[in-house]
Amino acid sequence: MATVHYCRAWGGENHAMGQPLTERTAKRRYEEKGRWFTAVVGDDPSRPACTLEINPREAYPITVKFFDDHGSTRLSYAFWLMEPGKLFLKQVTRWEYPADGQYHGMNESTLVETLFWEQPDGVVRRLVNDGTTVHAEDYRDVPIDANWEPYPAFGDFASISREDRDQPPGPA
Repeated sequence: MATVHYCRAWGGENHAMGQPLTERTAKRRYEEKGRWFTAVVGDDPSRPACTLEINPREAYPITVKFFDDHGSTRLSYAFWLMEPGKLFLKQVTRWEYPADGQYHGMNESTLVETLFWEQPDGVVRRLVNDGTTVHAEDYRDVPIDANWEPYPAFGDFASISREDRDQPPGPA
């Protein structure tokens, strides 16, 4: 299992944890539905496998973010609490950036693709924004089994932090 570090926020541009938190503080926030924090998954917090932005007070309590080699956000999964103890992957967003070998903020993307499930009914809306136009399509009868996720116990983030949602959970 990968190491998990905790902080207020992780910054891609500087590859650093902002306002590090102890595991005890993060656990208290998690269990008591306290303030927002970030779990940085990976042995080296400057090069995480992913981060989990955890906001226990909200209907969308966990967003998982994956980064490119320069720290730019390339993929995010937004999970919403749909019923007690059960999360649903409601939004997937993918960013593309100029191929210039440097960090880019999300606002510098050349393409943003978003998949959004309003309800867990197999209907998904796909939006593609290339900076000049937005193209929208709706798809029906999309399998959603891989979108469901049990609300993880604190620190047990292997399943929710899977990038390949079609694969079963494995070691983080």
